[in-house]
Amino acid sequence: MLGNVLMDGVFHAGAAMPTALPFLLRLAANPDIAVRSGLVDLVVVAAELSQPVAADNDPMVLLLGNDGDHPEREQCRAAFIEHASLLHVLLIDESPPGG
Repeated sequence: MLGNVLMDGVFHAGAAMPTALPFLLRLAANPDIAVRSGLVDLVVVAAELSQPVAADNDPMVLLLGNDGDHPEREQCRAAFIEHASLLHVLLIDESPPGG
């Protein structure tokens, strides 16, 4: 499974995620891709895991680690910003994968 390759455990995106994210976004934005729903799910997970973790939020730092130890978070956020037009396609899609 692609998700296993791009993740470093349940709560951490792997170092490859920022590099793969532009390709995932392009594929997920294409309504003709047969596995689109799985790709959209993976993009959503990447978006959630790329959220910054406040240094003073001890429970979240304990669970997710601090941002300084996970540069892939900021790199993923940069990829989302760079490819915002593809995110827009997903957001306006009237027939999203999986209903």
